[in-house]
Amino acid sequence: MAGRPGRSGGHNRIDPREHLLRGTFNPTRHGPALAALEAAAAPWAPTRAQLAALGAAGRAFLARVRASYELSTWEGELLLEAAVVTDRLAQVRRVRVRADVKTCLALDKSEQLWVKQLTALLLALRVPR
Repeated sequence: MAGRPGRSGGHNRIDPREHLLRGTFNPTRHGPALAALEAAAAPWAPTRAQLAALGAAGRAFLARVRASYELSTWEGELLLEAAVVTDRLAQVRRVRVRADVKTCLALDKSEQLWVKQLTALLLALRVPR
C-alpha cells in the first residue's frame, strides 16, 4: 500500500546512537551515519576529578585502553565505570591474600559479581564500526 505524499518516511527516523542502545544497530545500514556523528564529536578524555577518584588499577586500565582506542563520550563514560570496577576487583584480590578461609569464600562470591559487572561493561563497549 502506497504512503501519502508528505507523510511517508523521514519523520520517524531513529538516531544511530538510539539503535545502539536498543540493540537494533545494523552496521551496513546505520554504520555510515554513526561514523559521521562520531567524526564530528571530540574524543573523550577523563577529567582530573575522575582520574583522582580512581585507584592505581583503574587508572592503569584506563590508560591501557585509551592508548589503543579513541573513545566517544558515551564510550568514555562506560570505560570510566569499568575502571571503577577494576579498582574494586583489585581491592578484593588484595584482601583475599591475607584473609581466613571463611572470608575467602565471601570474597570469591564478591569477585564473581564484580567480574560479571566488568564483563557487561566491556561487552557494551564492543560496538561494530
